[in-house]
Amino acid sequence: MFIDSHAHLFDDRIDIAKCNLDLVDAVIVPAYKYENFEKALRFCETSKKYFCALGIHPEFASEFNKEIKNYIISKKDKIVAIGEIGLDCSYTSDTNTQIETFRQQLELAEILNLPIIIHLRKEQDFKNFFEIIKDYKVRGVLHCFNGNLQDCKKSVDLGFYISFAGNLTYKGNVELRKIAKFVPLDSILIETDSPSMLPANFRRKGINTSQNISFVAEKLAEIKQISIQEIAEITKQNAKTLFKLN
Repeated sequence: MFIDSHAHLFDDRIDIAKCNLDLVDAVIVPAYKYENFEKALRFCETSKKYFCALGIHPEFASEFNKEIKNYIISKKDKIVAIGEIGLDCSYTSDTNTQIETFRQQLELAEILNLPIIIHLRKEQDFKNFFEIIKDYKVRGVLHCFNGNLQDCKKSVDLGFYISFAGNLTYKGNVELRKIAKFVPLDSILIETDSPSMLPANFRRKGINTSQNISFVAEKLAEIKQISIQEIAEITKQNAKTLFKLN
């Protein structure tokens, strides 16, 4: 049984009735903008397998306000994390706005004693992240990891988990597989990032769902030279620890 640590299963492109989730024990379902908060929460009420997270993605950083902050606080008993939050200088919203929104959500995670689900993409995003995060006492995961080996080492040293998605299976992602080989087993999570990030064998067709988590686990097991069952058990326990899942 696997835990998918990041999947937007409330997305309209996903027909959840057609998904075979028999091998999935739990899914963390992060919302990423205010308009899909309620949708994500309602979706997670449909099964005990689903656990909701709420946060404002850097693409939508400019919409964060006191109303959204208070809304998240009001739902603290229904969520397991603040996320998806982070930094991404590839988007048009200015960096200062992203940083301010990120800081406010880090403060919120501290107040609510919740882990964070972090989105970082570019080299500068990682530099800004390491400069900012030292001001906060938070735990969390760098989802769909996209940094270099040095970024990975610094993140692990700070106590963060590193999560790998379908891009780990892409033929050209040699460096990412080297990074996965380095990461200690007790710092690894796996995810699908559904509906994006299809594994290599599905990359040109279809919509990604949590049923494809086994392909990420299979590649990680190959890299780590252990069984897929061990990867399943280790990453499941890591997810339970981070998100305090029963």
